[in-house]
Amino acid sequence: MPDPTPPPFGQAVRALLTERRISVRELARRTNFDHGYLSRVLSGKQALTRPMAEMIDRVLEADGALASRASAPPPRPGGEVGEMLAFARAAGASDVGSGTVEMVAAAVDELCCDYPTTPGPLLRDRAKGLMREVLDILERRSTLAEHRALLVAGGWLATLLGSVYFDCGDNAASEAARRLARQLGEQADHGEIIGWTHELSAWSALSRGRFQTVVDEAEAGRARAGVSHASVQLTIQEAKARARMGDASSHTVLEQAEAMLRRLPAVERPEHHFRIDPDKLTSHGATAYTWLGWDDTAEEFAREMAERYGPSGTEYRPMRLATANINLGVLAARRGDLDEAVDLGSAALKGERRSGALPSWAEFLLDEMVTRYPSERRVADYREQLSLEWDTE
Repeated sequence: MPDPTPPPFGQAVRALLTERRISVRELARRTNFDHGYLSRVLSGKQALTRPMAEMIDRVLEADGALASRASAPPPRPGGEVGEMLAFARAAGASDVGSGTVEMVAAAVDELCCDYPTTPGPLLRDRAKGLMREVLDILERRSTLAEHRALLVAGGWLATLLGSVYFDCGDNAASEAARRLARQLGEQADHGEIIGWTHELSAWSALSRGRFQTVVDEAEAGRARAGVSHASVQLTIQEAKARARMGDASSHTVLEQAEAMLRRLPAVERPEHHFRIDPDKLTSHGATAYTWLGWDDTAEEFAREMAERYGPSGTEYRPMRLATANINLGVLAARRGDLDEAVDLGSAALKGERRSGALPSWAEFLLDEMVTRYPSERRVADYREQLSLEWDTE
């Protein structure tokens, strides 16, 4: 809480902020000062430096009125060099500590690794709790390196929350989290986080049938993310969108994603949501080739995923298994096996951990059934099952 009798400089700044309807937090953002540190200066609990006063003066366009309120600092030994050393000591002061930052980063990574198997609502609540902690730590005095590391941690958390909210069917919260992630990514100048925010938009657009938007988001995201896992995933999403548009270049785009992945170091923890491993490329490739109508390749990829992640498989990845079952269901419908198609489609809906894209993938399977078997009772039953599933989400 600000001091009830702030010094003249603090009084003048707060008066200008009130007049212009700008918060102290917004002023901190515009001046690149830590919010907690700025608040202490304005309330007189921490010394004001002339450079800080001049920066605030410029940002608030006070024409020197604020800068003139800062008392001239006493001369320091060494002239300008001494002044720079004093600034360096101030920048190195911290109430956080590298150990705290490392613990936060490790906790964020663990949540990202929990993504494939942890029920969406549970993971959402855990991520929200950690986000509150990160934002609280950001209020404390920290070094520039610590501050950026915390912004990065918050950016990854917000991106994870955007994904989980999407899985939970809360599209408004997903978009809000995506915007927060973009803001934190921009503040930290972290291209890959920014790239993943484009991927979130692409993912959402793909599930809604806005395929050209997916292509546009992929291009914009890659421009920020460079050669990274975000760019690989963006390229995969572009390939899937092109497949839905009937564009045979989808195959070439998938090859580009594979080539980009080979340029990246091997993934140590493939369960990390923001790391792409070859299996993830195979899983998405099965979907792209199913949509493109390359049934033989699609079946090869989808069966590999079903065997690896099925009941007798070596790993538990419910979302990859559900995707494989949907793809195999589509292929079964195309070759005339309606019973298998319905059974596989129903199996895809049984997992507790679901992708937010599952409703649109299941609808694709339903469309295949309706086209080929418009009068069959089992098709009507599957449609009713889908209706009940999404009504209860």
